[in-house]
Amino acid sequence: MKISQRTATLNDAAVILSWRNAPQVRAFSQHSDPIPFEEHLKWLSARLKKVRLEPIFLFTVDNDPVGMSRLDLLTEFSEKCEVSILVDPGYYARGIGGRILNMTCESFFHLHPNKSLIAKVNKENFISQKLFVSKGFKLLPTSGDYLTFEKSRNLNF
Repeated sequence: MKISQRTATLNDAAVILSWRNAPQVRAFSQHSDPIPFEEHLKWLSARLKKVRLEPIFLFTVDNDPVGMSRLDLLTEFSEKCEVSILVDPGYYARGIGGRILNMTCESFFHLHPNKSLIAKVNKENFISQKLFVSKGFKLLPTSGDYLTFEKSRNLNF
């Protein structure tokens, strides 16, 4: 199964929101309430204005959207970005999340070889924890409901 990566657009708003509002995603989200479409559209419109510095990627298989990733600059650390991924629940347990994470890491480290990636994962989200560890992210000392993982550039994607 070949996965393609492209920059997200406003035309992707509905599919991205449907993934974000899926109950199994909201269960582990830092903001677990459903997001109304108009609020999401306003956020995505503003977010896409900074897509060159903070990319949002959409991933497809045979032109069908299967997931997305987002890179956010961390204001408290100029040398780090936070990575977030979403997989269409219909594609769970097919290895899509790992491939999305690999492709996102490759894109990020190609553009920013001296920066590192941070991922914040709910302590109860064991599947995501396993995913990030399997892709070379290291657990940092953490407190609260979210674990923080970090990855620096290496050649093992």
